[in-house]
Amino acid sequence: MNNKKHKIQTVIGLAMLGGLISSGSVQAGGFTTPTYGTPGWGRAFGGGSLFKNDPSAAYNNPAAMAFIDQNVAQMTVDYARIKLKYKGNAYDYQGKPASSSPIDDPFAQTPIEGNGGEGGFTAWLPTGFLVMPINDRFAFGLSQVVPMGMRSTWDSDWKGKDFAVDTKIETAGVSGSFSFKVNDQFALGLGAIVQHTSGFVSQNLNLSGAAGVSLLPGAPSGVGSNLMRVKVDNTSVGWFTGVTWKPTEQDTLGLNYHAKIKNKLEGKYNIRADALGRSYTDSSSGPSLVELAYPGLKLYPDGANASAQLDIPASAGIDWVHVFNDRFTLGVSALWTQWSSFKDLTLKSDGNTIVSIPYKYKDSMMYSLGGDYRFTDQLTLRAGVAFDETPTRGSTRDPRIPDNDRWFTSLGFGYDIKAIPGLTIDGAYSRQFVKEARIKTQNQDRLGGSRLDGKVEASGEVVSLSATYHF
Repeated sequence: MNNKKHKIQTVIGLAMLGGLISSGSVQAGGFTTPTYGTPGWGRAFGGGSLFKNDPSAAYNNPAAMAFIDQNVAQMTVDYARIKLKYKGNAYDYQGKPASSSPIDDPFAQTPIEGNGGEGGFTAWLPTGFLVMPINDRFAFGLSQVVPMGMRSTWDSDWKGKDFAVDTKIETAGVSGSFSFKVNDQFALGLGAIVQHTSGFVSQNLNLSGAAGVSLLPGAPSGVGSNLMRVKVDNTSVGWFTGVTWKPTEQDTLGLNYHAKIKNKLEGKYNIRADALGRSYTDSSSGPSLVELAYPGLKLYPDGANASAQLDIPASAGIDWVHVFNDRFTLGVSALWTQWSSFKDLTLKSDGNTIVSIPYKYKDSMMYSLGGDYRFTDQLTLRAGVAFDETPTRGSTRDPRIPDNDRWFTSLGFGYDIKAIPGLTIDGAYSRQFVKEARIKTQNQDRLGGSRLDGKVEASGEVVSLSATYHF
């Protein structure tokens, strides 16, 4: 290949990766996000990134890049639709049915409809990978991924508005990685990621209920409109590594590890309150009602600084791929995520704790099985199934992240475009079946002491499309 042609193709590959300028969220267990292209979705992530010439190895297991025999770039766009439905009851701190008076919410993502109970979201998720062999020993990779992301949007007048209205957590990162082929059977890989995390949370503050719990027993709950909106972000850096071993011509084994990333989010909060709501936090002529009820807690309706610690947990995976013949390849995977590092979600303002909500997540596993069948010289069919354990606990689960164990079932295809040598178009459809999530929780006193007793039904689907170019 002449140098001029090689440079042009390299520019095309980089352009495919660089064309990804926005991100969405597709939820897996907790608030992590699968970091695969469309072929991976079609296999339900079975085999990880060990299938032949899969550029998602640039992030998932950089050692596997050593066995990619040509430059390859991939651009993927996923469309996700998640539905949430709450069935059950809500009570204020006195045990009375919770108020369902509308909140004047200019930030609401969904219309106010009766008493609510419906939630969910739609989102677009772009992902890109580029792998370039340098020589027989070294390869270089780039990726743009969304390793963490979730969203839940409830009607702003639903029964549990004191627990959650809008929640959005999203991390978009760019990584670079290298692989070193020790010999024809063994390779090592190492990479680093720079990522930006943004968080958005809104919910009703039942300040009259909070005062009733601590200061004025018997006071009415849910009086006054107080919608709190928190927006924070941060840029952080992490690292990941991998090992790949080919014990036979037909088998590939891989281990990968992504280290925990410390992630302190900082930004602002504000409170959208009516006249009565603002009076609860008015300290112009002495301690406000909020301060009297909870000494040291001071809220500023016109806004103040906010911070929260939301670390990205460590994960480790093992993948195996077996080539049965020139038509059929099968992969299995197991992924462990150290969710036990996520103890609570604490919101602070200038060093003072506004609220600390315990979650006490537990470590979780995800198991996947999937494969490729080359139906014709141009058409490849894919299928897979995965089981993803939830890290949430029944005692601390709330409607902000109403997660539970889930199954992924996936179908996909790949088609080589003969008119454009090296170009493959892939498509996949993945359906999530989520176990009904029991919600039996009580808000902290300073949030009004309200209580939920019900369940959340959730379902989701992802449609994925990608273009892969080998050059």
